[in-house]
Amino acid sequence: MRQRPDFDDAALERAGIALAQDIGPVEPLLPRPLRRVSPRVPRPWRAAGRTLGAAAVIALLSVLASERRAADPPLSGEAAFVPRFAAPAVAPPAWSAVAADRYRLGEEAAGSARVQPGLREDTLTAGTFAAQEAPFLRLVAAEAAEPDGEGSLFVTLARRAAEAGGLSVARTGERGQLTTRFGALDTVDATLAGEEGRRACTAFRLGTAPLRLEGWLCAPLGQLPEPQAVACAVDRLTPLPGAGLTPAVAEMLAQPRLPACAPEEPATTAAVPTGRRPVRKNAARVRHSRPASP
Repeated sequence: MRQRPDFDDAALERAGIALAQDIGPVEPLLPRPLRRVSPRVPRPWRAAGRTLGAAAVIALLSVLASERRAADPPLSGEAAFVPRFAAPAVAPPAWSAVAADRYRLGEEAAGSARVQPGLREDTLTAGTFAAQEAPFLRLVAAEAAEPDGEGSLFVTLARRAAEAGGLSVARTGERGQLTTRFGALDTVDATLAGEEGRRACTAFRLGTAPLRLEGWLCAPLGQLPEPQAVACAVDRLTPLPGAGLTPAVAEMLAQPRLPACAPEEPATTAAVPTGRRPVRKNAARVRHSRPASP
């Protein structure tokens, strides 16, 4: 750093002395002692006064409320509030039983059908819930004029279980999808409970097709059914001869069956008797001669 030629240490010292003479003596800065505050003496009469004041205000409000209640006349029956508009109680549409003449699900499945405006449901059942040693299949085929507006598969399963003799869903498990000739089948493993006990089943639903399919399949002895068994059980749904189906439903049921599903067994396995083979007139016959008499 360059310094001015006329500025040196002696000049700096002289400037400091001149500044000290101009300012004068300065008092040193010392800490001031803090003011001591005397502790507040408790005054119990103040708390008692506040309590008495609050009690007096509460008593005054109670007296005013009782006087207002006594001054207002009681409401008579005619002056009671009556809503101007009352929402009418809308009862659900009633079901009507009809003949189950549209679908079949094997030789042992029993069918029933019911209708209401814009909806038809055919229920096909094979086996019973109480027979633990045999499979139990329940399939509901619904034809609706409007698309399905229900929520999850669990809601559908709970409603269908309640309709099947008051069953309930005790527990649900793994979800999945199966391929059928009608489309993708949504599935969920569930435990159904009733008065006869519990059964492990696989519930299914096909809600995007013209014919909605809902139900479940329970395997014997408390075991879950194989996924292929569930797909093949739904795959066996076929129309009855002469069923009045819509073109969309008829096209859906005309889809080819899955190769993995075996064809349905015939109703009887007895041998069919064959006709006797006709004997030709010129066929050679064994000649029986009468023995000679002695």
